[in-house]
Amino acid sequence: MGAQYRGEDKEPLLLAVSGNKLITIDVAAGTLKEQVIDGLPDGPWFDGDMDPDSKSLFVVSNPDTPSYAIDIAAQKATPRNAPGGGRWDDFAYHPKSGRLYSVEGDNGDLLLIDPGRQPMKTVLKEKVFPPAQASSAAGSRKAYSATFFDQDGNFYAVDSAGNVNHLDLTTGKVPDHSQRIGRGRVPVGNLEIMNGAGRITPLPVPPSYDEIAVTKKFNRAWETGEPHGRVYSFDLTLTAVSKDSGTAEDVRKFRISFDLPTVKGAKVEASGVDVITQDGKAYLNSVRDQFLAAGTSRPITVLITVPGDPARLPQEYPLDGLRATRLPSH
Repeated sequence: MGAQYRGEDKEPLLLAVSGNKLITIDVAAGTLKEQVIDGLPDGPWFDGDMDPDSKSLFVVSNPDTPSYAIDIAAQKATPRNAPGGGRWDDFAYHPKSGRLYSVEGDNGDLLLIDPGRQPMKTVLKEKVFPPAQASSAAGSRKAYSATFFDQDGNFYAVDSAGNVNHLDLTTGKVPDHSQRIGRGRVPVGNLEIMNGAGRITPLPVPPSYDEIAVTKKFNRAWETGEPHGRVYSFDLTLTAVSKDSGTAEDVRKFRISFDLPTVKGAKVEASGVDVITQDGKAYLNSVRDQFLAAGTSRPITVLITVPGDPARLPQEYPLDGLRATRLPSH
């Protein structure tokens, strides 16, 4: 339901509620903790989000029952006003104004959730979004069940079926209609999208399209003193062949990406490419056009520094998530 930020060098904690308990998920550590919250009833709980200063998780239950603000540090819940009726299944705080927004699934109305009103739900603008669609999951609701912002105030709402919609709320003016984005629904299959937490941080990388072949060859690893850890050497070989179709095509610009720990000091070095690391990923972008004729290959030597106890780090870095894509050349 919410994300509690802990600084740029750490993954946020993910928070939810179940009954009268606060659930804290530490993604980096791979742990889950349950805490009974003083003053919090058993629910059920449908919507939630962290306030902009990451101190309080605000959660709502049935239309006519009180909502609650949970002080994370004090582990205490305080009752607030009732949410009001409707088919809205998530809300999100605007990162700059601090106002709570949601979307009515039945008609696509943009909602303002005002904790000072009774009930809190008000219609800010009618029919801004298309009516929500349900997924193929049994009992799926036609609801906008996951909402979130980026750091600039762009609002995103995803319905139960996986349709993604964008609304520009970076200024005081509310547009008349949202925009459906993406190449189709998020592929949830027989599942259902439920709840969104955190803010989108834009990656300064160009868009990619066709995935091309890339292979890895591990060279060697050695210990490093600053930061304390290991350095791994790989040769990554690009081949100008489409991974899906096997068709040989010229490549002028490319991007290689793979998983990288988010711990402080983790880094990637390679010559002839621009290296960007963010949110657990490393991106190696070609500098200008670097022509690779159809069917031909090119190796790139990459050094990956992983901080930690060398005795506990793997002898060979797994290089999970390795992929290469062709980038637009104009």
